[in-house]
Amino acid sequence: MQTTPSPALNQVDVPTTPANSDPGDIDSVYQNLVSGVGHEQVTDDNVEELIRRADADKHPVLAAELREWRSATGEDANIDLDPAHRS
Repeated sequence: MQTTPSPALNQVDVPTTPANSDPGDIDSVYQNLVSGVGHEQVTDDNVEELIRRADADKHPVLAAELREWRSATGEDANIDLDPAHRS
């Protein structure tokens, strides 16, 4: 017996960064991050300010994610991401 999936189950709403976002505007980037999008707009140049804002606004998870991003991609990061080098 075959069942037909409900149309509601086939539709997935994936949050995306709004097209009118300005990656050069720290307020725009921060609001996107708080909304769960815009991670591609985090850079070495804005990550420190974004962490300060997340801490000040009591967003500990966002602040922790930004700290992880900074440590994984910052200038001093020495991470080999090549899967061929994994045991």
